[in-house]
Amino acid sequence: MLMTFLSDYRPRPGTLVELRVPDHVIGSAKHAPVHPEPPSPVQENHLRRRLANVAAGRPQAPWVGLAFDLPGRVDADALAAALRKWVLRHETVLTWFSAEPDATGEATLVRHKVTAEDVDIRPVAVGDFDSGDAIREHLGEQFRENTDPLAWPPFTAGVILRETSSTVYFAVDHAHSDAYSVVLVFHELRSLYQAEVSGGEAVLSEAGSYIDAGAEERERAAALQADSPEVQSWITFLLSGPMPSFPLELGVPAGESRPSRSFDLDLLTGAEADAFTKVCRGHGAGFSAGVMAVLGLLHRELAGRAEYRGLSVVHTRNEPRWHAAQGWFINLVPVSFPLVREGRDLTRAEVLDAAGAAFRAACKLARVSPLRVAELAGIPLQGDDSSVLPIVSYIDGRLVPGSRDWDSTDCNGLYDSSPTNEVLMWVNRRWDRTYVKVTHPDTPEAEANVPYFYERFRQLVREISRGDE
Repeated sequence: MLMTFLSDYRPRPGTLVELRVPDHVIGSAKHAPVHPEPPSPVQENHLRRRLANVAAGRPQAPWVGLAFDLPGRVDADALAAALRKWVLRHETVLTWFSAEPDATGEATLVRHKVTAEDVDIRPVAVGDFDSGDAIREHLGEQFRENTDPLAWPPFTAGVILRETSSTVYFAVDHAHSDAYSVVLVFHELRSLYQAEVSGGEAVLSEAGSYIDAGAEERERAAALQADSPEVQSWITFLLSGPMPSFPLELGVPAGESRPSRSFDLDLLTGAEADAFTKVCRGHGAGFSAGVMAVLGLLHRELAGRAEYRGLSVVHTRNEPRWHAAQGWFINLVPVSFPLVREGRDLTRAEVLDAAGAAFRAACKLARVSPLRVAELAGIPLQGDDSSVLPIVSYIDGRLVPGSRDWDSTDCNGLYDSSPTNEVLMWVNRRWDRTYVKVTHPDTPEAEANVPYFYERFRQLVREISRGDE
């Protein structure tokens, strides 16, 4: 699967059919009963940021999606039935949230849940499109208008019909899914559709409910106190230096953001990625820690930094019941390690050792809510609702069901771009290659400095894969 921003997606022309929830069901869902579980901490943060950005008129890209091909002209009725079964499989997408003002004027977020009996999805023909650009524009409007977590449904889908192949597309608000979760939709929806057509039953792993996972997350967060060791680890990171940042000039004044641009860069072939992993493991570091070690080397080389400070994305699917669940099963952990010791630059091997130890320590915080830490410490992680954190993410796509079919089905993970003041990177490992997706502010300074940085990043990764330590 390619990580693709919708603005870069190139769908082929065809007859577009949307898979819609009928209006009378949408009307009924507005009166769905309250569900006792509040949003998870990360859902609440997402929803409050959305409310604040909408109130301020700031653009935001809150949905995640995907598109993939199926052979021949798809049976739209069977696909609608498959999507209904998928929705019933994942409890979180049966829910929506309302913002209820309390006596202080602060909004209380209340969860509502529609019943399974009320779920109905039907194909609705939109028309023929002879331009991929026109389809992409339509998808942009459909995704923006029909993935609202403050209404039901928070998802939208459809299919572009052609005689030789058809393209299925889907999007859902980020409150109910994350980048890994949405990748799972490919295998599940395809399997459910094939079962509908054949008259059989899809064989899928049991999926737990993100509502249950969110309740457990809130319990863990509530149990944290200012003197908890996990909180102290986070506070030590936050107070020991500035927030992580890109080491070169981006041309964005403090407190401002700019529209974002993105690019992909191939890092390693499949064999080179295996070699890189082997070298990293020799230093007690996995692939993620190896990536951060290389970033550290570049921060020292290009900005003279004596310490690497970063925020790494880690998963929280630590139980089998969450492996196939839809939800926001990721967290941020702080990673810091020295690049200089006693006035001496550490060697590449020493930096790999340090990165491995730091990442192992950071992963012990995978189930600790940084939002709760920030609340206890009185230290904001985000300056305002328009700011973004410079994250480093690594996903091994080979572990995802159906990943060997991504190329043959032109499978794309779809995302929208938001204004940014920082550089974000996602390292994606596939069977044949590993590449990095980078977003950065659209400024002349970033346009010059960010590609230069990542070309050097690629060079160092390849050198380490060859054993050049």
